[in-house]
Amino acid sequence: MLGIFTIAIMMLGTPLARAAETPSGTIDNEGNRIMFTSGSLTATFEGMVPKVTFYDHNSMMRDTQQVNFRALIEFNDSDHNRIFESNEAVARAVLDEGQWTHTGFYSLPGGAGIGINFTQASPMTLEGGRVLPAHSVVLIVKAYNTTHTATVDGKSVTIGTAELKFDVVINSWPFQNATNMLALQVNMHSSSEHYDFGEDSGTQTVDGSHDEGVQTTEHQFHETSGVEQETKLSTGAITTSSTLGFFRFVNTATVTSSGTTTSVPVTASFKSEADNDGGEKETFMKLYLAYPNFGQGSLVHDPSIGLGSGFPTLYLIVAGAAVAGLVAVVVIRRRHPQVQKDSVQN
Repeated sequence: MLGIFTIAIMMLGTPLARAAETPSGTIDNEGNRIMFTSGSLTATFEGMVPKVTFYDHNSMMRDTQQVNFRALIEFNDSDHNRIFESNEAVARAVLDEGQWTHTGFYSLPGGAGIGINFTQASPMTLEGGRVLPAHSVVLIVKAYNTTHTATVDGKSVTIGTAELKFDVVINSWPFQNATNMLALQVNMHSSSEHYDFGEDSGTQTVDGSHDEGVQTTEHQFHETSGVEQETKLSTGAITTSSTLGFFRFVNTATVTSSGTTTSVPVTASFKSEADNDGGEKETFMKLYLAYPNFGQGSLVHDPSIGLGSGFPTLYLIVAGAAVAGLVAVVVIRRRHPQVQKDSVQN
């Protein structure tokens, strides 16, 4: 009976067969939104700002995920750990509260897919009287007809059809000094508030439904040895989900200054915290991507969002699946003070 019940749960969460679909885009000026369809992915930019809600339109359970490129934050890395911590912030530009323009949809070279560019249209005032000029931040969004392999900083990155690739371009940030760093704050919202962080020691599973508060320091994201780092967003109840949203980022960025291009490391930290995002106070999983000081140059970074298949870590524990010989899982329950570590062996 348990086996039949488990199979029934798996079937309930399984998406319908996915037909190949060419990427398409629509601009609804009256409704003030832009919509992408790519593979099984539907993504909507509400308010035409860098805040995207997405879901699997082939699934019977259209649970939505949300990724908001919320802010750019300059910080003084006083403890020299190369990650963002909120007590180190010195200036911020709230991106989704600014004015943005877009190019409209265009074809990628060779008809490989479609793209659209979002550009910061008005200046943003920072602390200390500094100003981030208009056109300093550009988000280039691309969707491909077929699985696409791109070269980022000399490394191969694969982009699926149910995926949107972003080029985050930051020009001439007005740094306070030559040592401060810059962080991109990404607010994530999942229908289940369940997140799997793929780290060097294994998967860290985080309950993002509880506000950790300003007193809690951001947690360091321990990167894997791979080029791409990933956070999975569960699309339903953690015991039934089989389609996972994800946010991926490349662990390097490209800086161009005085005609010279260099590769710089990207580090990350995260925390579950309340934010007045979109006019309503909610708890989000906040991921901070930290970049070294790049002076008056330009920085380009390559995150992506999309859909993938599989079951969240907690489902594997419930089902007793230790398929990989040794599965080490770090489960953090934000509603309880303890951190539990489970090790399952064949």
